[in-house]
Amino acid sequence: RVQRYLKSIEPQLREGAKRSLLLKGIRCSQAMGTVLKDMRSMLAPHCKLLAKKNAVVAFESDGQNSLEFLTTKNDCAIFALASTNKKRPNNLVLGRTFDHQILDMIEVGILRYKSIHDYGGTVPKKRIGSKPMMMFLGDLWQQDSNCQKMQNLLMDFYRGDIVDKIVVSGLDHLIMFVASQ
Repeated sequence: RVQRYLKSIEPQLREGAKRSLLLKGIRCSQAMGTVLKDMRSMLAPHCKLLAKKNAVVAFESDGQNSLEFLTTKNDCAIFALASTNKKRPNNLVLGRTFDHQILDMIEVGILRYKSIHDYGGTVPKKRIGSKPMMMFLGDLWQQDSNCQKMQNLLMDFYRGDIVDKIVVSGLDHLIMFVASQ
């Protein structure tokens, strides 16, 4: 058993999709819970949404230790932490780990969010194995170094499986990110 486990975690020539961990902070509004559920539907089957609220403050050392433990325990390389408080309402922390250590984190405040279900009619589910088309609108993505880091993190977050060829029928959804001053 141990040898099979060690073989499964050793570096491979071609890595699969990165698994992501979605979790709620100490306080999480219903809107942020909806954001996490929509992220889960976009990232399926390579993600895990934890149902309970976690006492994690991402940018403190104890919080980082908790995040490192949770990502290691759930075998996830990328995480998203949703929380709400008086100073930072509707806050989302995106981050990634390398070698079970936090590599980088970005904190984003969500001002207006329109859920997948808010669009009229029935929304078809994302097919398993389909690739998202990502669009980054605005000059700020190329001009600002922080936006370039965030673009890299978002592309890593939603990348999915690495494929050699893309079938046009496999493009069934678009994710658009807009940066403006």
